[in-house]
Amino acid sequence: MIAGDGGYVSADMNEPGAWRIRTALIIVLVLVLGGVVWAKRARLGAEAAAQPVASPTQPVIEFSADDLLTVTPAELRRTVPFSGSLIAVNTALVKVKVAGELLAVTVRQGEPVRAGQVVARVDPTDVQARVNARSADLEVARAQLQLSEKNRDTQRVLLEKNFISKNTFDSTQSGYEVALARLHVAEAELVSARKALGDAVLYAPLAGIVAERFAEPGERVAVDARVLSIVDLSRLEIEASLPASAIGAIGIGQEAGFAVDGFGERRFQGRVTRISPVTAVGTRSVAVYVAIENLGNALRAGLFVKGELLVSRVANALTVPAFAVRQERNMNFVYAIEGNALARRAVVVERDGPDAPVRIVSGLAAGDRIVRGNLGTLREGASVRVRGAEGRQP
Repeated sequence: MIAGDGGYVSADMNEPGAWRIRTALIIVLVLVLGGVVWAKRARLGAEAAAQPVASPTQPVIEFSADDLLTVTPAELRRTVPFSGSLIAVNTALVKVKVAGELLAVTVRQGEPVRAGQVVARVDPTDVQARVNARSADLEVARAQLQLSEKNRDTQRVLLEKNFISKNTFDSTQSGYEVALARLHVAEAELVSARKALGDAVLYAPLAGIVAERFAEPGERVAVDARVLSIVDLSRLEIEASLPASAIGAIGIGQEAGFAVDGFGERRFQGRVTRISPVTAVGTRSVAVYVAIENLGNALRAGLFVKGELLVSRVANALTVPAFAVRQERNMNFVYAIEGNALARRAVVVERDGPDAPVRIVSGLAAGDRIVRGNLGTLREGASVRVRGAEGRQP
């Protein structure tokens, strides 16, 4: 109903205008309720974001038995590598001492000989002729001495009776002394000729094996011509050249182990017997000689050898492979297994070379298990599981 001027106007809510007002009020209410719900959800999301997220279960690092090793005390041997050739300690050249035709050479290359065995003969005809001539000269000298001696005795009797002068007797005495000297010369020449006759037969100066034969029967050979070379294989030595930087650790009597070309994996032993007092010109290396006993003459002179000289040994040393030790900020460490977790252990080590086993001075004990090599990035405290048996020895 509508009032007159100055009155109030009222409307029925069922009329079209009232319906529009009611719809607007409902929309406003829905918007207000939606904003409240959105604000509440946003607050809950922020609170949830602020809460710590639970981490998933940490993965377990799995090792095989070959990835680990158990630290075990053992003898540590420090060595210096070397290479060289075998040479015979005792060798001999059989040479001709008298010129002549070579009648016979009784041994060939590779045959064994005894000390004092006849190995060659030179035709003694010329030498025998000289012996005969010197024998004749000796007989002449003896006859001359006898004549001079008789003459001297006669002159002495005449001198005692004053039938001759002292000068005459002295001249006779001088003749006697000359004859005596000639006799001594003849005797020495005969001895020399007889020795030359003996030298026509050549003997082996030592027991060994004929290494080389230089002359054949029928050849005419001069004095000092080579006929044979003989090598004693019972005693050999290695001539090795070591750098001057390593020679300070080498001493007489040190042990050596080595392999020889042609003998596969077989190992031989020897000891240092000599060290050169000077370095080689140019290379500045030092010659070291290692003596060996060649039982059964199995080895041969000239073979190439390669081995190690034992410098020192440490009993009950703890050693690990070089690649098991890691380095960070000048600190050495290894990864050890403690219970079922991975632990980082700082260690003090001694190294002999880039690939040689490392001696653990401190930081590990016998029985500790460590990661054998560099298996990538590992995290201290990570859980560990080992497949198979305990870690094998290094």
